[in-house]
Amino acid sequence: MERKQLLQNNSQFADRMVVRKLSTRHDGEREVYLTKSKAVVDGKTEDALENLRILTVFNLKSKRYEVDVFSRKRVPDFIEEVKFLRSRQSDKYFPKVIDCGIEKVGNRRLGWMLQQNINANSLTNEIKLQRGLCMSDVVKVMDALFSAVDELARYTRGGGHYNINTDNILLDYDGDELKGVYLIGLSDMGTSYHGSTPFSDEMQDNRFRAPETVNGVYNHLTDIYALGIVMTMMISGDVAEEENNIIDSRLSTISSMEFRKWFMKRNRDKLSAAQRLILEKATDVNPSGRFQTVDRFRSFVGKLAKGKISTQTHVERAATLAAGGNCSVITEEDEKRFERLDREAEKKAKAQHTARKKSVKGLDEVAGMSELKALFRRDFIRIVRNPKVAQAYGIKPSNCTLLYGPQGCGKTFIAEKAAQESGLKYRVINPSELGSIYIHGSQQKIAELFEEAEKKGPMILIFDEFDAIVPKRDTDLNGNQANEVNEMLTQLNNCASRGIYVLATTNRPGLLDPAIMRKGRVDRTVYVSLPDREARIELFRLEIEKRPFVNIDYEVLASATENFTCSDISFIVEESARLCFEETLDRGLDEPLPLSMKGLMEVIKATQPSVSDKQRKEYLDLKDKMESRHSSDERKKVGFVL
Repeated sequence: MERKQLLQNNSQFADRMVVRKLSTRHDGEREVYLTKSKAVVDGKTEDALENLRILTVFNLKSKRYEVDVFSRKRVPDFIEEVKFLRSRQSDKYFPKVIDCGIEKVGNRRLGWMLQQNINANSLTNEIKLQRGLCMSDVVKVMDALFSAVDELARYTRGGGHYNINTDNILLDYDGDELKGVYLIGLSDMGTSYHGSTPFSDEMQDNRFRAPETVNGVYNHLTDIYALGIVMTMMISGDVAEEENNIIDSRLSTISSMEFRKWFMKRNRDKLSAAQRLILEKATDVNPSGRFQTVDRFRSFVGKLAKGKISTQTHVERAATLAAGGNCSVITEEDEKRFERLDREAEKKAKAQHTARKKSVKGLDEVAGMSELKALFRRDFIRIVRNPKVAQAYGIKPSNCTLLYGPQGCGKTFIAEKAAQESGLKYRVINPSELGSIYIHGSQQKIAELFEEAEKKGPMILIFDEFDAIVPKRDTDLNGNQANEVNEMLTQLNNCASRGIYVLATTNRPGLLDPAIMRKGRVDRTVYVSLPDREARIELFRLEIEKRPFVNIDYEVLASATENFTCSDISFIVEESARLCFEETLDRGLDEPLPLSMKGLMEVIKATQPSVSDKQRKEYLDLKDKMESRHSSDERKKVGFVL
């Protein structure tokens, strides 16, 4: 699709000047230009030919641009990359090419490419955000990468990507569902096609480089090594950001081996025996000891997902070796050895869990609710914990976040745990604490509360039952109550600029004074719905495992308690425990009777949910109204999955 160019020749923006437009097609958001910067020579500003760069991205909506300082130097390699991408019938694993070309600049030729703009996050960031991927997503990502690498190998006649790392892998999530996996960074693919080694070792991430690459050895086995490191990071949640302490930029064979040894040892307890066996084989420092094909690696990952491990007897192993085959299998002795280590690791993990359970604070104590916890961590906790970095980018946390939804869903608990994780001082305020028998007494208490928070700040104030503190002023409020609302509105005005952050909860947002919902007061509203299936499973687990129990099927319990609140689930377990307690005493038993599925299900059948279907529908309608009220927000409001 052709269009009039947005930037004119010789036009100036930032510190660069447009030479000419290169792209004839675009994706609706980006264009490609050849640009130049001004070089300072002997105190004078002069045009410098070597400062010519390809402006690869120009966002037509936000007016943002990026300069590609690593413009391709090997045109034959660039051509092969383009040919490969265009030869594909779909963009399942690689971003498709929209436009491309080769530009002659002086005695150089620069290849440029405009590719499909993918709204996805790097695997590095997803690992950090999720603290490691769930096993089902790990298998999906690996399966996609296996297919992508396999296609590269077929096209290059046995070559590979040569620069696989978590930054060159993009994940496209739709909510919690993984929709797409893309492999980028194919600049070395052309070199593999021509049978040469990558021209820019400096551009490669040393964490993922196989030891043999120091000697210039690159083949499909180096990609298998990198895939093994990638998979380890996804499972463990560890991206080894402090790798520079182990591995230097020069990458010696010793430093590469040391990194691998250090990394695997550090994450040993985070991997099962089967996972360790597979990943240690994939990242064997000796290329002959690795999986020799991508399909072989894929088959073991598939068996891992199904809970099956392939074994081989001594006789079969000897026969394989005698026939000159490679024993890329897991032996029975290996399994026995790692089963023993697993038992030891399990004991250690239980001891650590017991110790950690006493000290853990923050959103990890909240059952389920992954989307809600991710929102708090992204838009509030990470910002207040890193104020200098946030300030550099002009990013500010919400002035006030209002949590609303049915009673008994843990709104105040969530707010308190978010405050704990932020590391800031916090205080929970109930309406009764602000009440006073004196005229203007409550108004003065509100003022003093914010004044004290500012002195001790930065600080988080958590207001419970917010509708009782700032009710509508058009109701039958007396003069003093109206003044209290006015005082609260005044104190809330941009209070974040004074180092005061507010989290408020309510079951009845319709009773709040409308003025409280203006920007600069309540910046974000979050609907906390009834716990979803995953949250109910975790709630039952947290409540039951504090007590004696036997043969509990948490999924059955979750299925039987749809539309139950967090408080309802706590009541069910407590009532079951009370019945077991009474039966233990009545029978004169020395050992307490454990909670059982039979007892829990009987209590569930006798318990009515606190929130009726009618009330649930009313809250969903209210949620739609609240979100439409804040439809101008940049980000969509999120809560639980219903």
